[in-house]
Amino acid sequence: MFLASGICFSQMEPEQQLQQGTAYVNGGSFQEGIDLLSQYLESNPGNPSALYYRAKGYFGQKDLDNAMNDLSSAIATNPQFTEALDLRGMVYTEKNMLNEAVNDFTNAVNSNPEYAPAYLNRAIASRKAKQYARAVSDFDKVIALDPSLFEAYYQRGVVKLLIGSADQSLADFNFYIENITDRAAAYAGRGLANFQLGQYLQAAADLEQALLFNPRLEADFRSIIESAKTNAGGK
Repeated sequence: MFLASGICFSQMEPEQQLQQGTAYVNGGSFQEGIDLLSQYLESNPGNPSALYYRAKGYFGQKDLDNAMNDLSSAIATNPQFTEALDLRGMVYTEKNMLNEAVNDFTNAVNSNPEYAPAYLNRAIASRKAKQYARAVSDFDKVIALDPSLFEAYYQRGVVKLLIGSADQSLADFNFYIENITDRAAAYAGRGLANFQLGQYLQAAADLEQALLFNPRLEADFRSIIESAKTNAGGK
């Protein structure tokens, strides 16, 4: 099958290779996309779009070094390539190179101030760097630009919980769970917010729901669940 696919790929016109390779990457077929885009780049070296999508494929495979190389080449050719700057920032974040990540995300939003994902990713990097005020400001910007990016509510809830604003955190987790109903970490976050607010029955229920979605959290939250039930009178 691989040989047949290779023959098929080689018979494609370069523009077909670019289009199909991009479609493969966007559809999650990363290796197929990488193979086609590599063939395209043999005849069109340095094409920023092909480099970006091949990098996206590498990133999907957790091949951070190859992703970084392609993105740096794409950005060298097109310094205002918003999506490439954003993705390279994500690579830096995965490498825990947070200053470099924030710099790329900042360049991405400077190149396109309406590009909400870059604000979201900069906020996540800022949270990891414990720059909580900056993170909250960016999460607010994301929600203003695109309220359908529900991840911003979850992430802002995490930060609000970390800085002790449990009531605001609870509101964010509530909104997120209304829209995304199967994420263990969201129920865990809401459970911890409820616990901080003294709403122990709700805290226990949320944390137990988190365990249903992800039993591996048992060691993290079982003692808190028992404490919440005790504080609620054992109900």
